Amino acid sequence: MLDGDDEREVLWGAMAAIAATGPFTAEAAYAVHDGLARRCLPSRVVASATLQPGSAAASEPAEVEPTGEAAGEAAAAEEVAAARLDRRIGALDGYSRHLQEFGELWVQAIALRYQDHCLGYLVVRSPTSPSADETALTDLLAQQTGIALARFAGNRGEPARAGPESSLGIGDQLGTDSRSPTAGLGTTVSALTSRLALHDALSRAGASGKGEAGVLQVLHDNTGFAARTEDRFGNPRAWAGPSGRNEPQRGPSGRPPPEPEYQRQDALIQSARRRPGAVRDRDRLVVPIQMAGDLLGVVALVDPNRRATETDSSALEQAALVLAPLLSHERRLAELEPHLRRDLVNRLITGEGTNDAFTQAAALGHDLNRPHKAAALEWSETTERAEVGDAVARAARRLHRDVLVGSRGATTVVLEADEDRRDSGGELYRAVSDELGTAAGSIGVGGRCDVFTELPHSYDEAVRALTVRRRSQDPNGSTSFEDLGLCRMMGSGEGEREADRFVGEWLGLLLDYDSHHHTELVTTLAHYLESGCSYDATSETLLIHRSTVRYRLQRICEITGHDLGEVETRLNLHIATRIRNVLDAPRRVD
Repeated sequence: MLDGDDEREVLWGAMAAIAATGPFTAEAAYAVHDGLARRCLPSRVVASATLQPGSAAASEPAEVEPTGEAAGEAAAAEEVAAARLDRRIGALDGYSRHLQEFGELWVQAIALRYQDHCLGYLVVRSPTSPSADETALTDLLAQQTGIALARFAGNRGEPARAGPESSLGIGDQLGTDSRSPTAGLGTTVSALTSRLALHDALSRAGASGKGEAGVLQVLHDNTGFAARTEDRFGNPRAWAGPSGRNEPQRGPSGRPPPEPEYQRQDALIQSARRRPGAVRDRDRLVVPIQMAGDLLGVVALVDPNRRATETDSSALEQAALVLAPLLSHERRLAELEPHLRRDLVNRLITGEGTNDAFTQAAALGHDLNRPHKAAALEWSETTERAEVGDAVARAARRLHRDVLVGSRGATTVVLEADEDRRDSGGELYRAVSDELGTAAGSIGVGGRCDVFTELPHSYDEAVRALTVRRRSQDPNGSTSFEDLGLCRMMGSGEGEREADRFVGEWLGLLLDYDSHHHTELVTTLAHYLESGCSYDATSETLLIHRSTVRYRLQRICEITGHDLGEVETRLNLHIATRIRNVLDAPRRVD
């Protein structure tokens, strides 16, 4: 190799030597000029020398050369594979790397280095992983080849591709400054070609439907570094490369990072937005992902050894440009989906839904063909309606319930696919309370409906149940319309006003008497009627003497003028006390 006349002879001479050390087959050879790797094609004599007796390729039976259309397809496939390999080698960082992919043979790019500079690569493949002795021999041959190539680099005076810590070339070290007048133009053309190829690969990944993961995988394949995206707060979104699944969460035990870490992250983002290109952040390079001045997140290369080059930084910047419309579209969908859900819910509960509601619901991941029931929710005044809606959505996911969440005025409306649950809303109430951190809320649940055209009726029932619950002595909790009994007449419109009039007509005088004299005549009457007009049961329940019960009932007759001996009078008083027990107090109706 030291006696070779040019780089190609040295490179393929080294390839022939490596092929003799183990089960290796020559794949390609590259020389690094001006920091760019260029493929060196072998001569026929040199190429045949790489197939030594006993090597893997030499032992394989000769294949029949394809002809006609098959030959054209095979040639096209080889060109695509060669171009892809050129891009992979061009993206390396000057060190040996494994290039194997799933389903392929063992492939290795062997870096040829001299005095901390990479002067070329040898790409070899093998049907099996080489042994430790075979690997040691290839490393030794690579060192000798790097020494041989240094002579040609020194004669050209071209700077070999160095690590990020230094831009000094081999020519500078060997004391020569001669340079080809066309080297600059060739370097520029090669760099532009490489950038266009990478941008095309990134764009294809973005359009493939694989999202961030697909773009990051292309970035990782072309740079060799692990790639990741984060939101603007530093929380991980997607990852490609080694150790992605074991990436630790920020903060101990998955908790949010401490305030100083938030401040450092914010300072980093501001610095990255002010400066063009990538910014170094500890063990990684970071580029912000922006769209129309709106910060969507960051994309980063993990580089703890600071080996990333300008080519890697440029690839990172291109990835950020491709990711920007993807993340912007995702954000718009996230903002639009709640509006679509609210509009659909509003149309269904007002009776304006048509057959296209099935298609709209399916687009939102909801099957409208199943039986449903409506629920109405109101929480404390300090809780915003949007916050209640988000809490319902999270609670429904936790309970594995299929819901559509909307709103009507200050009320949150939920349309739930009814799966024959007999729960009156208590399970949903507890889950929403946990999500909001407060139980100061009420839920009314309507009846089951088999077709979506009946949802307005179920919603009306839910509102009635909610109204009764909020006016009850215990407003926090859930109530089903089916459990209201006689109180179904209440809850909305004329029915609620009639219920108030009815209570005022039959119990108004007693309620006023109790309020002014601090007595419990209404309570005594309610227990007396509930017990079937039993003096003994009433006295035991109220813990008073039987004669006291008799005296109180006599006073009730005197105050109201009602005769408790009449069956119809007792029935009306019983209904009034039932309604009164549900309500905190009847409203005045003039």
